[in-house]
Amino acid sequence: MSMLRRAVARASAATLPLRKTSARDQLRVGTYPVPPETCIWWANRSQVPGGEIKQTFSHLQQKIMWQWFWNAPARWYWRLSAWAWPLGVPALIMYIFVYKSCESDVEAGIRAKAWW
Repeated sequence: MSMLRRAVARASAATLPLRKTSARDQLRVGTYPVPPETCIWWANRSQVPGGEIKQTFSHLQQKIMWQWFWNAPARWYWRLSAWAWPLGVPALIMYIFVYKSCESDVEAGIRAKAWW
C-alpha cells in the first residue's frame, strides 16, 4: 500500500508546474474600461453562440462516420440499381422517344413554315 501511495505522490508532484509565475508577471498593467454588456456576455459565455464551448470529435464518432462515408457509394449504387429498371429505364425511354420526337416534330414544323 505504501508503494502505491508513493507512486501517487510522485505522479501528482510531476504534474505540478516547475516554478510559480513571478509577481511582476502576475501584476495587471493599468486598468481597462470594460463595458457592462461585455461582462454579461463573459458571465454567460457557456450559453452564447460562439462562446467558450469546446466540441470534440471522439474516436468512436470517427469510426462511425468513416464507415458511413466509406459505405455511401455502395449504398447509393444499390439504391440506384434497385430502381434502375422500374423507374430509370422507362423514364429514359420516354425522354428519348416521346420528348425528343415531339421536339423534332416542332422543329420540323417551324422549318416548314419559315423559309429563312
